Amino acid sequence: MILGSFTVLLSTFILYYGITNSIISFINLGIAGFFIFIILNTLIPQKMIDYSVHEALNASNNEFLKKIFENLNLCGKPIYLPPYENLENGGIFIPSSKKFTLNLSAFTENSIFLANKNASSEMGVLINPPLGLGLLKKFEENLGESILKMDTNTAFSVIQSALSSMDLLSDIDLEEKNGKISVKIYKNKEIEVFEEFYYLSPIISSIFLALSKSMNVPVIIEEFLESDEYMEFTAAKYKLGEY
Repeated sequence: MILGSFTVLLSTFILYYGITNSIISFINLGIAGFFIFIILNTLIPQKMIDYSVHEALNASNNEFLKKIFENLNLCGKPIYLPPYENLENGGIFIPSSKKFTLNLSAFTENSIFLANKNASSEMGVLINPPLGLGLLKKFEENLGESILKMDTNTAFSVIQSALSSMDLLSDIDLEEKNGKISVKIYKNKEIEVFEEFYYLSPIISSIFLALSKSMNVPVIIEEFLESDEYMEFTAAKYKLGEY
């Protein structure tokens, strides 16, 4: 708790200093600090803290994070990146515009904002380390091996089993057809608060990070639908020139 509070205070100071002095590196560092705080606090085991207290602690954090992304006005569809030379743990890239170009060579471990005016189609925000990374590591820990290049259905079984055993999801369905992956996630309190900013949910993002890593290719969320009971996603392997 003390570590989390210190992280927020320090990140706020760094972010404010970066904005007021137009120092991009400080802005990046400040926002990265908030992501680390969310990762540290979102998935506290229920045996350690009552869920109502856990929810009270994180409600404002989630809302704040959603406001940041709402104000960034990002119009592109989220892309989940597998680990590769530039990003050891992969990442989540949200393009600024609907028509964009994914330039993997532009990313580094220190990247957050990609704001190259000479390549406006490549602009966007990189979430790194990606939300959901801790859960992905848990999937692999339970399995006893990496899911890299694992068959999609096998990887999904690992994901489903792990999330169910941790009581993080009530139910989840996957169907792979004609090069598309349909994922239906039944709602609970942990994920429904994120709404269209679903990529900020560590639980949801862990699923697509795992699928991306198992296929060893970037995975783009082509369509997102929400009903009272579930969230439904249509994902596909990212193909250069199609977006």
